Amino acid sequence: MRLNSFYSLLLLFTLISISCSDQEVVQVKKMDLVQGVYASGNVMPVGYYQVTSKVTGIVDEILVSVGQDVEAGLPLVKLKNEPNEANLQIARNQLELARSNARDGSDILSQLSQQVEISRSTFLQDSVEYVRYQKLRDDDIGSELELDRIRLRYQNSKNNLRIAQSKYQETKQRLQIELDNARNNFLAQQSLTGDFTILSAIDGKVYDIIPEEGELIAGNRPIMEIGATDRFETELQVDETDIVMVKEGQPVYYELDAIEDTVLSGVISLIYPRINTIERTAKVIASIDPLQYPMYPGMALEANIVINEKDSVLVLPITFINENNEVIMEDGSLKRIETGIRDLNYVEILSGLEEGDVVLKPGS
Repeated sequence: MRLNSFYSLLLLFTLISISCSDQEVVQVKKMDLVQGVYASGNVMPVGYYQVTSKVTGIVDEILVSVGQDVEAGLPLVKLKNEPNEANLQIARNQLELARSNARDGSDILSQLSQQVEISRSTFLQDSVEYVRYQKLRDDDIGSELELDRIRLRYQNSKNNLRIAQSKYQETKQRLQIELDNARNNFLAQQSLTGDFTILSAIDGKVYDIIPEEGELIAGNRPIMEIGATDRFETELQVDETDIVMVKEGQPVYYELDAIEDTVLSGVISLIYPRINTIERTAKVIASIDPLQYPMYPGMALEANIVINEKDSVLVLPITFINENNEVIMEDGSLKRIETGIRDLNYVEILSGLEEGDVVLKPGS
C-alpha cells in the first residue's frame, strides 16, 4: 500500500520529535489519519471500444476522420471482401451435392431402398417357408433338423431386413443433417462475401484510425478506437494483496504525469472479480473529474484509493513500533500496544499509550 505526496494535504502533522541524549524519541499526539491503497493506470473515455471486422478484407473507404464526433449507427468504414468468393463457390457446390444426395430417389437412397426391398422379399419367402415346414412337422412330416435349418434362415432374413431398414433411415437422416449444415455454411459464407459497411455502436468520438484505405486487414484486427466525447474514467491496476480492501463507492485521488501539481478525484465504480495471473493485479474502474483540464485516452496516472480515514486519533510513527507490536517507553521498558489503521508513515494507537507519552525509537 502506498500514499502519494498529495495526501500530505489531508494530514495534519502534530507529532513532535525530540532528541534525548543519542536516542531518538517521539511524543504521542493526535492527528487525522487516512489509509489508502496505491494503484496505477490510465485515463480512458467512457464506453471505449475497438472497432473490428469479423472478416478479412480490403479497406475500401474510410468514412470518418480522427477527432470526429459520431452517432450510433453512423457508417465508419467500408470493406471489400473479395477473397471469400472462392469459399462461397465451394460452399455452393457442397450445398448442391448435399441437396442431390438427400432428395428422394437419389443414387445413395435408391441403392439402400433396393437393399431393403431385396431383404423384404427374402424375408417374406423365408417366413412362408418356415410356416409351411412348421405345419409339416406338426403333422410329423420332415425332420427336426431341416426345421431348425429353415428357422435359422428365417431369423437371419428377418435380421437382415431390420438392418437394411435401419441403415436406410440412418442414412436418410444423416444426409438431411449434411444438407442442413451445407445450407447453413452457404448462408454464412454468403453473408461474409461482398462489401461491408461497419457502423458505430455508440455516440462518441473517433480517437484513432489504424489502417489506411487500400490496406488488407485480417478478421478481428482493430480498425478504429471510439469512446465517449467528453466523459472519461480510469482503468486502474491494484495489487492482489490490496484488492480485498477496495470497495465500490470509495473515493480515489489522482496524480497525472501530464498535469503537474494537481490532484483530481473520482469514485470506484467497478471491480473486476479476477486476478491477472501474470501481473498479480486486479482491474478496477473509477470515475474521474477532469475539472478544467483536457483529457486524452491513455494518459498515465497514479492513484490512491481511500480505504479508511479517521479524525483526531492517537498516532505513532511506524518506525517506533517493533515486529511484536511493542514500543520502548521513556524509562526503557517495553510496552505492548494495539494498533488500528495506518498509512505509509503513521499508525493509529488503539490502546496502550496516552496522548503525550514519550516513546523511544528502537535501535537508535
